[in-house]
Amino acid sequence: MKAHQDLEEYQTLEKLSQEIRAILDDEQVCLNKIKEALVLYPDAPQPQNLLGILAETKEDKVLAMKHYRAAWALAPYYRPSRENIDRLVDMHYYKHYHFCDQDVDEKDRQKETIKFNMLRRKLG
Repeated sequence: MKAHQDLEEYQTLEKLSQEIRAILDDEQVCLNKIKEALVLYPDAPQPQNLLGILAETKEDKVLAMKHYRAAWALAPYYRPSRENIDRLVDMHYYKHYHFCDQDVDEKDRQKETIKFNMLRRKLG
């Protein structure tokens, strides 16, 4: 297993993740695209993460968790799979899938904005 994906591979797979988000309603097309990515990039975490999202949309949380954990095992540094694992086991379960790193960055920005606004209110 490579410690880090090369930049071109990473960009290709992140683009695929965003494409899957846009066509998530078409399960068969999504599955075909993900399978192609698995053949081309068997050691990449993104296809496993996407398979987890696809399983979760079909209400199969056990299979989704298996795919998220597989993605995490392939690349512990890949934040979307870790965020999906955390979200799936949260007591207040919600469906806000993390398709790519940008989703995690957006979540972090929202958290910082909330913290800043709370601090502003306390300080007056």
